[in-house]
Amino acid sequence: MEPADLLRDLTFLKAEKDLAARFSLSPEALLPIIFSIRYGGDWSYASENLSTISVMKKTSVYDEETKLGSSLEEIYLLVNPAIQESEGTVHRLEKCGNQPARLLVERPFRVRARADRILKMTIDPLAGEIRIKGLSKKEISFEGSPAYGFAHEIEHLEKKEITGKDLSELRFV
Repeated sequence: MEPADLLRDLTFLKAEKDLAARFSLSPEALLPIIFSIRYGGDWSYASENLSTISVMKKTSVYDEETKLGSSLEEIYLLVNPAIQESEGTVHRLEKCGNQPARLLVERPFRVRARADRILKMTIDPLAGEIRIKGLSKKEISFEGSPAYGFAHEIEHLEKKEITGKDLSELRFV
């Protein structure tokens, strides 16, 4: 590894570490959002006194004139989250952790969530920036994929493992 690459990586790691002090949260509380940055997807963490969930929303932005675009990622961190309301039912396949195959699960299409605190991180690959701020609101709504992800992570916090029908219950036609 080149010295410049090592310095860049160490600077990035320090910026991640400094987020805990910046937002007055324990480093463990930030694990889901750090995992979302590094590995993609939605994550959860729970200890005796704390639970946190990260939920990712992706939006593609494309300029037809310049033929240039990027996928913006908004990652929300919810501290001590709970579902306030859910609406609709979507049947979908999900794969999680070391499950051998995907499961057929039911998830809400929309959820309204409440949390003690909500942080919003925006990753803009084109600008080369990661912006993060605390939101003043304590409730947030998700629809579609972010709602599925939130419900999935809540299930982890409540039941530890995801349940659903086995993939082999589907039939080829």
